[in-house]
Amino acid sequence: MSRVNPLERLQIITEIISEFRTAILIDQEPEKVGRLVLEVIQEAGDTKLADLVLNAYMKLANRELAVSALDEAIQHMHTKIDTLVQTGDSTEDTLKH
Repeated sequence: MSRVNPLERLQIITEIISEFRTAILIDQEPEKVGRLVLEVIQEAGDTKLADLVLNAYMKLANRELAVSALDEAIQHMHTKIDTLVQTGDSTEDTLKH
């Protein structure tokens, strides 16, 4: 089994966060999706990202605030992707910060 390259990994994590955002917007089991996404994100090793996703999960009662936190998480991921593409730095440290 081949290992996912760092760019693909960041893209997959971004897509997972987007799925949580969509689940909130269409009210399709956001608590369940949020728990699963949070579990994956916590394994990613990015503390800031984990905090943003946890913040969204804790604010599910207020859809706008939850979506806003996920928008910030997605922007965080886009910044990491841009940095990776521009620098070509694919070390684990880049992925976690």
